[in-house]
Amino acid sequence: MLTATFDAFDTTQTVQVIVGDVVTLKTGGPRMTVTYVGAIARKAGEWLVCQWFDDHGELRQETFAQDEVWRQPRSIPAGLVHKFVRGAAV
Repeated sequence: MLTATFDAFDTTQTVQVIVGDVVTLKTGGPRMTVTYVGAIARKAGEWLVCQWFDDHGELRQETFAQDEVWRQPRSIPAGLVHKFVRGAAV
């Protein structure tokens, strides 16, 4: 009989992030979509270019190291959806 145990809070495992994945910073922040994975000039290793909309509806883009983010489910529960009416969150 085979048995296995795992630690649900083990954060040492790395999950491969691909273009189209949704991520959040490990320190918190908005859900972001990965638009590029790979090398960036003058930076060693693989980097992620992520895009998201800020609280004012403006498109933002930033570069992050893969170990700075958590991969998230692509869908979100209805309770976490914010409705925007004329630029204001309701």
